[in-house]
Amino acid sequence: SWDREGRNSCPECREESTDRTLRVNRALVRLSEKARTLGLNLNAKKSKLHCEEHQEELKLFCETDKKLTCVVCVAAQEHKSHSFMLIKEAIEFYKEQVEFSFESLTENESEIQKTEQEQKERISGVQEVAGRK
Repeated sequence: SWDREGRNSCPECREESTDRTLRVNRALVRLSEKARTLGLNLNAKKSKLHCEEHQEELKLFCETDKKLTCVVCVAAQEHKSHSFMLIKEAIEFYKEQVEFSFESLTENESEIQKTEQEQKERISGVQEVAGRK
C-alpha cells in the first residue's frame, strides 16, 4: 500500500503529495475490510440455493417428488413418508443413469445407421435389377 512505498500519493488518483504528515486512517481501513468481507459473504450465500419457503439451504433431494428440499421441509407433513438423499448422492446416481442411457442410445443409433445402410444397398440392388429389364 501507499504507506509502505515511501512516497505519499493518493490511492485513488495516484497524484503525489508533498505533505509528509499523512497517516493511515485505521477506522477507514477496518470499515473497508468489513465491506470486502461482507461482499464476499453475500456472494457465497447467493451461490447456494435456498428454500423459498424457509430460506434454508437446499441440502437434500426428495426422491419421491424429484426436487431439492431443505431440512425443515423434510419434517413437514408434505414429505412425511418420502425418501431423501444428499444432493451429491443424487447427482452421482442420476449422472450414472444419464451416462447409461446415453450409451444405450448411442448403441441404438449405430444399429439404426447400420440397418439404414443395408436398406439403401438393397434398394440400389433392386433398382439395378429393375433397370436391366
